[in-house]
Amino acid sequence: MVVGLRALQSPVDGPARARTVITFYGAVGLVGFFWHAIAEDSNDIWRTDPTAAWPTLFWTPLVGVGLGLVIVQMFRALEGRFVWLPSLHAEFRALLGRPAPSELVLLAATSAIGEELLFRGAMLDAWGLWLSTAVFALLHIPPRWSLWPWTASSLLVGLLLGTLTLWTGNLGAAVAVHFVVNLQNLFYITRNPPRPSVRGPVRPAQA
Repeated sequence: MVVGLRALQSPVDGPARARTVITFYGAVGLVGFFWHAIAEDSNDIWRTDPTAAWPTLFWTPLVGVGLGLVIVQMFRALEGRFVWLPSLHAEFRALLGRPAPSELVLLAATSAIGEELLFRGAMLDAWGLWLSTAVFALLHIPPRWSLWPWTASSLLVGLLLGTLTLWTGNLGAAVAVHFVVNLQNLFYITRNPPRPSVRGPVRPAQA
């Protein structure tokens, strides 16, 4: 994710940045695809359960959209309570600048699909829920140690995405959650300044 964000900050025009993002996350997705194809002798990486019925491919993304909206609103509510959330907001806002909406949609879509093909499509099947989630969380390393809760929250979200994949038997829900969370956060970060956090009760100033 961070590599993709740094690509958006590069001093090149929008189409060049878009190509960089597509190339990076396309490579991530291809690694997942070929890993799964070789390990499972199957090109059907989207259905992690071969017995999953095709109709599930249509309703599971709707579940993911709903969960993604809930996750984002939960973090919005917590932003004023924890210092690390507005600090992380500021870090990514400085890194991203103000890309065009089309670039943000591209980043959200390619990162969601590429990462889910790798972590939930191939790695979950090969290494299991906990190890694949741990690797996913460790790749979300913050720029400063004080922002370590971002890695911890990535671990929790990764467990949710892995559990969703095992429950539904396909990547639809996980990709939808990932896309909705990334898209909303990217637009929010690049269009709004960080909210000040409040730790403990606010007391009126003494006269």
